[in-house]
Amino acid sequence: MNEIRRRRSDRILVPLRICVTGVDAAWDPFEEDTVTISVNKHGACISLQHVLLPEQRINIKNLENDIETQFRVVGELRQVFGNRREWGVETLYPECNIWGLEFSPPPEGAQPKVLICCVACKNGALSPISSIEYDVLLFTGALSRHCEHCGETTRWQPCEHSPAPEILPQISRAVERAEERRKHKRLKLSMLLRVRDSHGESELAQTHDVSRGGVSFLGKRQHRVGDVLYLSLPSDDKPVPIETRGRVVRSQSSPRGTLYGVKFEKE
Repeated sequence: MNEIRRRRSDRILVPLRICVTGVDAAWDPFEEDTVTISVNKHGACISLQHVLLPEQRINIKNLENDIETQFRVVGELRQVFGNRREWGVETLYPECNIWGLEFSPPPEGAQPKVLICCVACKNGALSPISSIEYDVLLFTGALSRHCEHCGETTRWQPCEHSPAPEILPQISRAVERAEERRKHKRLKLSMLLRVRDSHGESELAQTHDVSRGGVSFLGKRQHRVGDVLYLSLPSDDKPVPIETRGRVVRSQSSPRGTLYGVKFEKE
C-alpha cells in the first residue's frame, strides 16, 4: 500500500477492497463487498454483481482505511462474466480522498469538452467530461445527464452535426461508408487532442470521431501513412496525460488542414 500511495497519476489500476451499499435497478437494497478495477481522484471503475442505474447514488466504503462517501453512477462499462459488470462511478466529495492516494493538481485550463445533445429535446451543449465519462461514452455511446430544457435526467449522445463547421471538415461520402464498415463503432466527438510524433514534436488537434480502435483528427502538421503517433486527451482529472500509441492509416486533405485516421496499436 505504501508504494501505491507514492504513485502520482490519474488512472491507477489497483484492486482496493471496498463495500458498496445502495439500491439496485430493481430498487432492492443491497450491500456487496467487491474491489476496484482502477481509481482516480474523481472516481473509479468498480466490479459488481448488482445492476445499477445511471445517475443513481451509492455509498462506497474503502475497507483499507474505513473512509466512506457517496458516489454517482456514470454508467456501465462492460459485462465481464456471468452477472458481474464493471461500472464507472464518480465521487460527490473528492476532497475526502477516499482512496488515500496523492494526486497531482491538473494543468491549468486542461479540460476536454465534447459536443453532446439531449436525445429527448435535441438541445445541444459543449460540455466538459471526465475520463470516466469518456470511457462510458465510448462503450455505450451515451451519457445520462440532467437536461434544463426537459427538467429531468435524460440520455445524451454525441451531436450528429457541429454548430461550428469551421472546426470540423466535411467528410466525403466514400470515407463515411468506409468508416461504417469498421470493426469498432465510431462516435462523432469534437474534442481537443494532443498529437506527438516519434521526433517529439507535438500539436493540439481537433478530433472528428473516436472509437476503442482508433481516432480521426484534423491537424496542421504533416504526417505520412504508416507514421507512428502518440495521442493524449488533455483532461481536468489527468495530471499526467496518458499517451496511446497509434499508426496513421489514412489521410485526406481539407481546406483547414489534413484529416488523419489513426489506428491504435500496442507498444
